Amino acid sequence: MAELRRLHVSFNRLDSLNLYPQHLPLLSDEIHYVKRVLRLKVGDKIVVVDGVGHLWETILQNDNSLLLTSDVKKPLITKPITKPLLGIAVVVPRRGFKEVIRMSCELGIDLIQPLKSSRSNPAVEIKPDRWHVIMNEAVEQSERLWSPKLSSIISASDWFNSTFNDSIYCIAQTRDESLVELVDWLETKMKPNVSQAWVTIGPEGGWTNEEMTLAIKRGFTTVKLGETILTTSTAAIASAHTVVSYRSSLKSINQQLNC
Repeated sequence: MAELRRLHVSFNRLDSLNLYPQHLPLLSDEIHYVKRVLRLKVGDKIVVVDGVGHLWETILQNDNSLLLTSDVKKPLITKPITKPLLGIAVVVPRRGFKEVIRMSCELGIDLIQPLKSSRSNPAVEIKPDRWHVIMNEAVEQSERLWSPKLSSIISASDWFNSTFNDSIYCIAQTRDESLVELVDWLETKMKPNVSQAWVTIGPEGGWTNEEMTLAIKRGFTTVKLGETILTTSTAAIASAHTVVSYRSSLKSINQQLNC
């Protein structure tokens, strides 16, 4: 299929279409994006994705709607989500969290959990609506069919207490040469029965002793992300790249074994 620009539309809006031919009315911000940013004209094609593995080809209509070229129940492409799901839990920094969302989405992270901790910067701005817009834009740009799940911000202590038996968790720490590298932790923990793998990144000032004690008690493994001290945003992106690359390598190995 020829390359077409993409528009992310929520699954609920698409699923509500029940007549054929199916016209999808555009919202005001979508009209601006399609006509002013992409400069599409009536009759031009654009791809629509719903963030849960489906893709349709559509045609821009003169009533500011999109006409689906196939039934909404019969997407042009359907793709299952890649397992295990990969997540990053990050204490929201003073600056750079928007970039964390955008880059981790582009890299292929499936789950994003914003955190607040005892040493969170009091000047941090919590803007979930803006974060979701950035994530949707990253889904469009990176041509993903699955949108990451961006959860509401919670405290680090609540996060440490919310673990599941079929998931694995680690927490990044610095200034301890005895810690295992993230990739080495993945090699020992990433088993076929694992449903989710999480990396937890702390604030610029580091975790408190109480937070680390609780994390370890709840089964989090302390890991390091290299030999240098990283900012929160850099650590989040570095860990996102590591876990996605590791999952990709496992997928390649499995494909070779199945040939």
